[in-house]
This record gives sequence, C-alpha cells and structure tokens, in this order.
Amino acid sequence: MKELLFRSLKDIYRIVPQSLIVQVICMIAQAIMMAVNTWLVSVFLNYVYIKNIKISIVCLIIIWCIFIVSEIANSLFYSCMVKIDSKIAMKLGIELGEKGAHLSLIQYEDVEINNQLKRAKECIENGRFSDLSLSVFNILTEVLKVASTLFILLRFSPLLALVSLLSVIPYFIVRMIRGKEFYELKKYQAAGERRRNYLYHLFGDKRAVKELRMFGIEAYIEEKLYQTRDTMNYELWDFKKRDIRSFFVCEILCKAGYVLSIVIAVLLLLNHMLDFGMLAAALIAFSAFQLATKYFLISLGRIPECAAFVNDYYEFIDIKEDISGNEKFESDFDQINVKNIYFSYPNTKHLTISNISFDIKNGESVAIVGNNGSGKTTLVKLLTGLYKAQKGEILYGKQNIKSLEPKSFYQNVSIVIQDFIKYEMSLRENIGISDWKNLDDTFRMQKILKKMDLSELMEDCSLNILLGNEFEGRELSIGQWQKLAIARGIFKESSIIVLDEPTAALDPVMETNILKLFLQISNKKTAIIVSHRIGICREVDKIIVMKNGKLVEIGTHNELLQKKGEYYQLYKMQQKWYVE
Repeated sequence: MKELLFRSLKDIYRIVPQSLIVQVICMIAQAIMMAVNTWLVSVFLNYVYIKNIKISIVCLIIIWCIFIVSEIANSLFYSCMVKIDSKIAMKLGIELGEKGAHLSLIQYEDVEINNQLKRAKECIENGRFSDLSLSVFNILTEVLKVASTLFILLRFSPLLALVSLLSVIPYFIVRMIRGKEFYELKKYQAAGERRRNYLYHLFGDKRAVKELRMFGIEAYIEEKLYQTRDTMNYELWDFKKRDIRSFFVCEILCKAGYVLSIVIAVLLLLNHMLDFGMLAAALIAFSAFQLATKYFLISLGRIPECAAFVNDYYEFIDIKEDISGNEKFESDFDQINVKNIYFSYPNTKHLTISNISFDIKNGESVAIVGNNGSGKTTLVKLLTGLYKAQKGEILYGKQNIKSLEPKSFYQNVSIVIQDFIKYEMSLRENIGISDWKNLDDTFRMQKILKKMDLSELMEDCSLNILLGNEFEGRELSIGQWQKLAIARGIFKESSIIVLDEPTAALDPVMETNILKLFLQISNKKTAIIVSHRIGICREVDKIIVMKNGKLVEIGTHNELLQKKGEYYQLYKMQQKWYVE
C-alpha cells in the first residue's frame, strides 16, 4: 500500500508539480486557520460577556477575515484538483495507450489482460488518481484539524476529548470494510460490463443492426442486455442498501456523542470548570472534531478503494512486454525462410500451426489458401511478427524475425486485413494515412487510384472529398471501400505487402479482378495474399495450401492441379465461380 501511494503521488507530482505544491500550502493554511478561529471564538464570547465591545469587534473582524482567507484557500485547493484531474487523465491516458501499443498481439488473446486493460481505462476515466490524491490530502488536512481541535478539547476537558474519539470510531471500521467490498464488487462486475458494452455496441453498429432487423432478434438482444444490466444493478443496489444501514448506525452514534458532549460541557460550566466562552468554544471544537474526524475516516476508508483501482492501472502498465530485437531490418533480403515453426494460442494445448517449412523469394507473389480454420491468418501473423512462433524460426535473409526492431521492420511491411477500417475522413487521408508523412504526394495517389479503377472518386481531380456518411460525406460501395483499403496498403512505401482476405465480402469474380489489379500494381514487392478462394491463384508465383494447421501442398497452379490433391479438390469445388 505504501509503495502504491508513493508511486501514484510521485506520478502526480511528475505531471503537475506546481498544483500539488499549492494544494499542500492550502491544506496547511486551512488547518491552522480553523484552530485559530476556534480559539478566537472563545476569546470573542468572553469579551462579549464582560461587555468589552471594542476588543469583541476586533475579534469578530479577525474571525471574519480568517473565514474569507480559508474559503479562498479551499477554492484554490479544489481549482488545483480540477487541473490535476484533467492533466492526469490526459497524460496517463496517453501512457496507457502507449503501453497497449507496445504489447504483442498475442497478449491481447489473453482474457485477463483484456480485463486488466478495461479496469486500467476505468481508473483513468473515473478519475481514480485524483480521488486518491484528494483522499491523501484530505487525510493530512483533517489530521491537522483533528490534532488542533483535540488539543483544544484536552485543554478544556479530557472527558470531552474521550467522548469525541469514541463517537467517531464506527466510521473508521465501516469505511475500511465497505471500501474493500466495493472494489471486489466492481472487479467481479468487470466481465458483466464488457458483455453489457458489447450488447450496447450491437445496437449502434450499422452492420449488426441490419442483421438484427432481418432476423427479428432485437427483442432477444434487448432481453439479454436487460438481464445483464439488471443483474449488475441488483448487486450494486444490494451493496448500497447495506452501506446505507451501516452509515445510519454510525450517524446515530455520532449524534449521541454530540448530545453527551453538551451535557458534559454544561455540567462543567455549572461546576465552574469552564467559563461561558470556553463552553461555546468547546462545543464548536467538539463539532469541528467530529466533522474533521468523520472526513478523515471517510478519506482513510476511501484509500483502499481508490488504491485498488489505481493498482489496476499499474498492473497493466507493469505487464511484461515481449522482448523485441534491436536489429535494423534489411529490406533487400534474398528470401523469406520458414523453418519448422509451431504455434499455439495461450491457454490451449491445441497446435494452430504445426511443423511448417517453406520459402518465399524477395519480389515473389504468393497465395496462401485453405478452408476456414486451416491456419492461414495465424501463419500470416507469424510471418509479419504479430505473433511469435514457440518453435522454429522465420528468417528474412539471414535475419531472424525475433531479433528485428519492430519499428524498422514494420516500416517495410504493409498489411490489409479483412476487417479494415473505413476512415470517415477525406479521400486523401484514406489513402495516405498508411504513410502519413507523404500525405501531400498527390501525383502518386492519383496514379494508384487510376490503376485501382477509383478515378471516379476524385471530383475535379480533388482528393479532399469527404468519405462516409458519419459526417455527411460520400458513401462508397463495399467494392470501392475494399479497393481503397488495398490502395492504402500499396501507397505505403514497403517491400512486403500482405492481403489477409480483405475482399472476402465480394463475389468471387469481383474479388479476382481486384486482386489482379493489386498484383499488377505491386509487381516489384513481395506480395502475400491470404484467401479461402482460389480465383487469384493462376496469377501468383507460388501457392501454399493449408489444412488443419499444416502445410499440405506447395507449388504453382498447374503443378498442384497435376497432383490432384487438396488444391485440386478446392479448385474443382470453386471452378464454377470464375470466368474461364
């Protein structure tokens, strides 16, 4: 706990040092002024009692001035807190994103890491860092207030001080217990929140809405959403009911202590152990002590809750990243050598890739084909370094992919995936975002658009036309979006380009035509096309046939037809789709 508090406060100081220092000054000033005011009230009432008007007025003015200064300090304290909250959220949010970007793709296959990321995001979005720092400062502030008021009470009556202490102890016990229970509840509900957010997403996704409407399953999804929501709300409400009951008992005990303090103070006055001013000041001090102690205990009780959420952030930040190499990638490699690679996903013993070996020459076009679930996409992720093989090695020339510096490698690799992004931006940005430093290369963009048969998108040779209907731009057909995604991949100056079934939603003939255009444009690059269709296979230099995670055949279109093996069977099944 100490280490966590120190680390979080250190991070806050790193980001907003001036605001933190100002808060400390305001905190100390408030505590001192409260104690001084309590003492001044006693002096003021005594001078009023003896009818010394001049000194009474002076005391009253000083009290009023202290109140004003105290409120200024309080306002400044919370102004700094707002500044801390916004800057912390922005800075730590960026650092969280950077951490996520440095994790390997395979790590995101782990459900626990996804849950950790969700909890870390919630920590930032819900302002848990500023809550923790506020709790710490409130503790320090209230400690000073408690110490000063307790000192005054002890000077007046040790019995009053004892009653004060006993009346606030229940708050401490309840807050400590409930804070830990609340965190456990939120941690337990993390999976439910993910399900709820997913179901909400279905109603906001254009593709999902179409299917919901066609199948008439809106009511079914709504019911699942309500069930998830109601379960979570019931658990939260049950917790709050117990919370309310606990604090009700605490408030009763606290008020009973205050009533008892009045009785004790009056008895002391009647026995001439207190004067009138001391009586009033003692009651004010008692009330201030209870309030300060209550806030102290509430803040102290919030520490485990806040610290637990902050700990979620650091747990994700501290996730060990896969060790990357530091070799600069040499793009003039002679060939890619894949040697006896094996791969399985986390938490499973099933081999997704088993003992695969082959080579691809630099500048060669290759099609990786096979039925769904054959391991094609996983193989591509291994070839592009997104996943790392558990056994075997992948060499680019003489360089092992595991020893390559990721940034250097990915500067030379372009990937177009099936679930490519439709950027609701300009046509220029949709093409050039893959190599954004060359967004002004209008000539190259126009050339690629022309070759991809997308010239009609340019109005008066303008690349600034807005695409997508999110911001009232021009909507494209599925085929146009997919051509644009491929154009984006080609625009990037890379020596290797990979297409992982980006045209799967098109009909086989259109898919083949688009892929032919792609091969024509990228004829000097090492081109890898992943597909469960074989329409493009006659156009490539080499075909790799996958089945059940194994390489079953490799060769050219004609060579594999002559073998009459797996590729031949696929070809015979799909032959009717293509124009001879």
